[in-house]
Amino acid sequence: MRRTHLAVTAALLSTCLTLTACGGSDSAPEVTDASSLTELYEVAKKEGEILVYGPTEDLYAKVYEEFEAAYPGIKVKTTDIFGAELDSRLEGELVAGGFEADLLHIGVSDIERYATSDYLSSFRPVEADALEDAYRGKEDLWSVPSQHLYATVYNTKTLDEADVPDTWAELGDPGWKAKQGVSDPSISGATPQVLSAALEAGVVDEKWLDDYAGKVKPKVFPSVATALQAVTTGETQASLVAGYGTYMRQKAAGAPLGYAVMKDGGYMSDVAYGTLDSSPHPNAARLLVSWMFSEEGQKSVAEHIYEFGTMPGAPEPEGAEELGEFEPITYPGAERYEKDLELLGEKF
Repeated sequence: MRRTHLAVTAALLSTCLTLTACGGSDSAPEVTDASSLTELYEVAKKEGEILVYGPTEDLYAKVYEEFEAAYPGIKVKTTDIFGAELDSRLEGELVAGGFEADLLHIGVSDIERYATSDYLSSFRPVEADALEDAYRGKEDLWSVPSQHLYATVYNTKTLDEADVPDTWAELGDPGWKAKQGVSDPSISGATPQVLSAALEAGVVDEKWLDDYAGKVKPKVFPSVATALQAVTTGETQASLVAGYGTYMRQKAAGAPLGYAVMKDGGYMSDVAYGTLDSSPHPNAARLLVSWMFSEEGQKSVAEHIYEFGTMPGAPEPEGAEELGEFEPITYPGAERYEKDLELLGEKF
């Protein structure tokens, strides 16, 4: 399994990097124990920059611009990268002498793998004591400043709002036969995470999966994006899983889309930051993570990314009041997810 490979690789390379022959550096910046953003900035601005790896960092451009405006002299650099490519990049950097990036910004299912591989260093965000423990990783190896909502998107030209399902049971009704689309549930990503969370919460069961695959017979697409595109063009009436931010951007561009969160379960995906161990700019990285939990940071992710901040009293993104009341369901953990991913491979 990939996780085992990463863990073994990390352990071997960690030993190797302590040796001069492996190209390791004995001059890594000292990490401050500052207790305020102001104190942290005084140290961080000497480092001058931060490099963030993640799958959608391009979307965070305006958020990072606001951080740079708040803390002059620190530049946020990003690389959009994920999956096997990110695994290879990190392993290669370790072989070359150490991580080039400072932060990983990615979903919890992936951040857990990197934590297991000893890639991350412990850090408790500054001035974020009010953050609930549910949004802190094991041993503070990651933290979650925001969540992304995933629910069902539909075509408003082909489907009346009154006919849109509002429970998982209705989503699996055979009357939907050949009218829905879904990204491949057997390939790790947003869709199997949503279904695993629904299974864990008890809002669906194995019979629901059987009925959905065998009676609803959704058209299976290679990605969430292509499944959404099919709804936009009218090829399908609805897609089981779509991100709220993507929906809002498509709607603003004129796409005929509506968004429906099932009352008994809307998936809130944790979007985590993890600080890479012995990174080149550790204090600047910690400043960015801490700022994400500030009032300004929470407002920024809601406004620009349409994500839901995790700090108490965080502002909601545009349109959230129209979603109605729903029960949040969340990632069930690696062990449950891997088990359900195998099950979904059998069903689909």
